[in-house]
Formats: sequence, structure tokens, C-alpha cells
Amino acid sequence: MKLYKIWLLSAVLLLANGNLSFAQTAGKHIFQLSKLSAVDTVLNGWLFKTGDKPQYALPAYNDDEWTQFDPGAELYTFKYPGQTCWLRLHLNIDTALQTNEFALMANQNVASQVYVDGKLFKSYGTVSASPVAYNPLNYPENIQLSAGPHVIAVKFILPGEYMHLHTTVYSSNILIFSINKYTNAIKNYQEEEVQIDRVNGENLWLMGIFFILTITHIILYLYHRSQKAHLYYSGITFVLLCDTWLNVTLQTQHSLVAAYWLNNLGNLTFAGFIFLPLTIYAIFGYRNRVVLKLILAISCICLLTMFFNNEYEAILFFYFIPICNAIECIRVAILARKNKQRGAIFIITGSSLFLVLLGLQNSVPGFAGEVLFVLTLLSLPIGMTIFLAIQTAMTYSALEINLAEVQALSDKNLQYQLEKQQLLADQNETLERQVAERTAELSTTLDNLKATQQQLIQAEKMASLGELTAGIAHEIQNPLNFVNNFSEVSIELLDELKQEAETGNKEEVIAIAGDLTQNLEKINHHGRRADAIVKGMLQHSQSGSGTKEPTNINTLSNEYLRLSYHGLRSKDKSFNAETITHFDEELPLIKVVPQDIGRVLLNIFNNAFYAVNKKQKTAGEGYKAEVSVTTCLENGQLNIWVKDNGVGIPAGIKGKIMQPFFTTKPTGEGTGLGLSLTYDIVVNGHGGSITVNSVEGEGSEFIIQLPIV
Repeated sequence: MKLYKIWLLSAVLLLANGNLSFAQTAGKHIFQLSKLSAVDTVLNGWLFKTGDKPQYALPAYNDDEWTQFDPGAELYTFKYPGQTCWLRLHLNIDTALQTNEFALMANQNVASQVYVDGKLFKSYGTVSASPVAYNPLNYPENIQLSAGPHVIAVKFILPGEYMHLHTTVYSSNILIFSINKYTNAIKNYQEEEVQIDRVNGENLWLMGIFFILTITHIILYLYHRSQKAHLYYSGITFVLLCDTWLNVTLQTQHSLVAAYWLNNLGNLTFAGFIFLPLTIYAIFGYRNRVVLKLILAISCICLLTMFFNNEYEAILFFYFIPICNAIECIRVAILARKNKQRGAIFIITGSSLFLVLLGLQNSVPGFAGEVLFVLTLLSLPIGMTIFLAIQTAMTYSALEINLAEVQALSDKNLQYQLEKQQLLADQNETLERQVAERTAELSTTLDNLKATQQQLIQAEKMASLGELTAGIAHEIQNPLNFVNNFSEVSIELLDELKQEAETGNKEEVIAIAGDLTQNLEKINHHGRRADAIVKGMLQHSQSGSGTKEPTNINTLSNEYLRLSYHGLRSKDKSFNAETITHFDEELPLIKVVPQDIGRVLLNIFNNAFYAVNKKQKTAGEGYKAEVSVTTCLENGQLNIWVKDNGVGIPAGIKGKIMQPFFTTKPTGEGTGLGLSLTYDIVVNGHGGSITVNSVEGEGSEFIIQLPIV
């Protein structure tokens, strides 16, 4: 039985007994103690006054002007919080009691000092400017009182913060004093302690059960996180664990503040009953949360109401909220049973038993009521545990059936494997022979592919050589034209020289001889120029040893730019483009393989001129084809920018242009190896990098970076 019930019953009996003992004599309020029973007698007839004078404790002090006061009133009715107040009671002990061994018991929520016949008898808490209240919980204090009149004076202070504290499970009276024979009081106190210990033992036993259930289902959830029913069920058992712990803690609280907040925390745990329908939802796969949200909203409203008016605290939290959750569990379980889901009957039975026991527990007194209280708390967990146990047993049964099926399938599979191994053994020889034949065929095919690849690479080189040859032909055409022109002029001059020599015109002969000398010098100059062009082109075009040597990149770039341009013009006389160079004049000689870098530049220049030529055929008259070359040193690297304003490269194929055999040119115009060889020479041969920036329809930019060290 809960503590507040015991206090309530005791207060009724004590008040009934005390009313029979109070009387007035000669204008004085005197409490006549003429008989005692097993039940403690509440002292009443107290006089009250505010202030703090030591003489208020003296028996001879005249208290006729003091007002009558009931210290058993509720805290919120007291008008003097934080002030020092006094109570006085005139007590007359009848000689018929035949004892002077009494016990004085106090149940209070104030700080007090008790004086008996002017002497300090007992202090409860701290009576000061910052009072500390203490409730002795009716602990019997031995006091010697002889027959005759006595004066009990009490100095007390009610802390201001206690004014608005109220809880249904803890006394909220100002101060109540009781008296009894010391032997009877000790017996009553010990009996009450035994009852409290029994209740605490029951609660501790429940705490152990709920703790084990909480830990077990948390572990089950962590092991299998998809089964959220275990998580929700651990939530409800944890709520019950907290509630039983609070019941144990509240039994021995000597402070109303601590009891108030513990009680509120207990009320808050009742909102945790929302985990109960959540568990049922998870078990039966129920997804409609409308009723659950309504119950949660009602629980929140009850919690808010508690802070303003807790008159209906017991009804709301001990009955209404658990009943709402239990009814929702029954409703969902009935729907599950209609859908022929197994185990719903156990949920219906457990929840129904909970509702019945909840209604009966407070109507059955004594030990039977305590048993009903324990069964009420255990009814839902027992129903849930039985359900989960049956579900687990069914799962194990299904697993055994599945295991038997797996074993049968395993035997069949073993037989099949044996037959398969025999079949494979028979086929191994055939397969090995076929593999050997295919391997020979693949080896021949691979050799053919390698030969074809070499032929394609050689074709690409020959194509580049063709472009180079066309450029060289154009470069040496101009000096050859000069040689031819001056040779024809010199032949004519020789005819004139003969004529003038026959006529004996010596001066004219000398003049013609001078012209012939000048013509021969010019023929020699342009012949040497053609010879230099040929030697330079041969130097850059020959296979070489692949050894890196100091090279003027500006000269190399300029030569191959002109060769590429004139090579394309030799094929298409209508093509025309502006070549722009921005060479860094302070560029040092760079160690590279000139034949390879020349091939790189030629491939990129050819692509640039091809792109602008292609755009020139479709663009309007305002289009001006341009190809530019820029060189510079930056961050210890040689940078070569080749930029054109041609058709550009589509974004979808930009990542493929460096792959071997990939080309966008029509069949017969490209092998798809030019940029692949370019990438291999720059990256693998020279440790550099090549970057492509392009916008389709606007042009492309190739950036070659070579280390200078």
C-alpha cells in the first residue's frame, strides 16, 4: 500500500480521537489527556502568534491574547511564510493514565524547535533567517510528563518556497503533533516500518524484474535492429523500473521539495506508457498513428495541468493515462486477431487483466491490496513476455523445419555435386584440348594485332611525314624560284656578253660581267638557303637516337607551325589562316628529344589548322581563322599554348581524344594515333603533361608543360 494512503488513514483516526480529548476550562484552551488508545492522539487547541521572543516558551507566559490556530492546515493557507511564529498548547495529564513515559511525534513541513515546560525538547531542521525544513515522519521521541498541567511551545518557520508545493503522495500539512504511551508509539512505528519494508521489498523485487527485462530486450534490439518491438518494450519496462524506484525513494523523504520533484518525475514516467502501444504497433505491423498521437497529446496536457493544479493528479496519472494506452493495445490486438495474426489473444488478455486489476487494487485493503498492486504492474509485462516467448518458440520451430529442409537440400546437392564432378572429369580432357587450340589461335591473332598496330603507327608516321614533306616543298620553293629566275637572267646576259665581245665593246662587257657576278652570288645565297632548310628539316625529321639535347623551342615551334600551315595549303589552295606567335625571347635551351617534340607540335598544329579549315567552310564571311602559339617559363616548367578558334571538341568525347585509334575525322583522313603518340611522348617520354580546354563551336586550347631540368 502506498505511503500517502497510510498517512490519510492515520490522520482520520487521529483527528477522530483528538476531538474527543479537547475541552475548555475557565476560559483557557486546555487539552485534557485522560485516556490513551493504541492509535496515536493528535494534539489540538493550539494558540498562535507571530514574532520571536524567548519568553513565549515559558509556562508562566500569558497567552490570553493569542489566537486559536489549526497547524494541521494545508501549507497554501498559511499567511506568514518566512516569518518566525510560535504555537502554544496547554496540556493536562490525567492521573488515571498511571504513566509518565510518553512519546511525542511530529509530522511537519517546517523548521521547528519544541519546548516542553520552558525547556528545549527537540529541534527539527534549522530555524534561522534561511530556514531548512525537516519532516521526522512521526518518529516517536521519548518524553517524561508527570500528571498535571504542562505547556508545549513550538517555534517554527515555514520556508517561502513551500507555500505552493503540493503532492498527493506526501503530507502537505503545516505541522501535526501526536502523543501516545511510549510503548504503544514504538509498537505502532515498528509496525509501520515493517509494512514499509515489505512494500519496499516488493518494489525492489519488481525493480529487479523490470531491470532484467529492460537489459534483455535492449540486447535483443541491438542484436537485431529491425525488430523495434524489443526497443519499445524495453522503454515500457524502463518506465516501470523508474516508477518502482521512485516509490521506494519517496518512503523515506524528509523534505517536501525532494518529495515534490520526485513525485513529478514519477508522473512524467506515466507518460512513458506510450511505449506500450508502440510495442504492439511494431509486433503487428500497425501503421496508423492517429490514436497514438491523440494519447500523447492528452499525456502532455495532463503534465502541464499538474504544475498548476494537481488535485486530480492520482486520477490522471495512476488511472487515466495507463487506461488509455491499455485500451489502445486491446483495440490494435483485436484488429490483429481479425486479420488472423498469431499471439493477439495474449495481448488482449494481458491488457484486459491490467484494466481489471487497476480498478480493484485500491478497493481491496491490506496485504491483498498490495498483492493486487504487484499483479497490476506485472500483468502487462507477463502478457507481453508470454507472447514473445510463444513467438520465439514458433520461430525456433520454423527454424527447425527450415533446417530439416536445408539438410534434405544439402543431401540432394551433395549427390548432384558428385555427379557434376564426374561429368566435369569427363569434360576436362576435351576442354584442355580446346583451350590449347584456342590458345594457339589467340597467340596467332595477338601477333597479327601487334603487326597491325605497328603498321598503323608507321602509317601515322608516314602521314606526318607527308604533311612535313608538303611543308618542306613549300619552304624550298621560294629559294628555288630565285635560283631559276637568276639562272635565266644570267643565260640572257651571257648571250649579250658574247655579242658585245664580238663588237669589241669592252666597257659593256665589263658591266655585263658585273651583273653576272651579282646573279651568281644571289643564286649561291638562295641555294645555301634551300640547303639550310633541307638540313634543318632532316635534322628534326630523322629517327635519331632518342637522346635529349638542348633545343630552341621557339625556333622548333616556328618551323613546324609554318610547315603544318603550308602542308595544308598545298592540299587546299582556298585555305587561309593567320598564324600568331608569342614567343618568350628569354626562353633558355630546353633538353628534349627534338624529333619527338617536333612530331608532337606537328600533330597539334595539324589538328588546329584542320579545325579552323573545317569551320571556315561553314562559317560566314566575317570569320577569320587564327592559330596562335605562346611559349613561356612558369613555376620551373616550359609552357607551350596552342590555341585555335575552330570548331572545338564536344564535351562528350573530350576524355577520349588521347585514346589510341580514336578519331573524329572521316575514314581515310586519320588513324586516331596522332594524339595518342603525342600524349605518350609528352607524359611518358619527357615527364610532362598535356591539358585540353575546349568549347564546342568556339575553339580549343592545348597546353603542353615540360620540366626544364
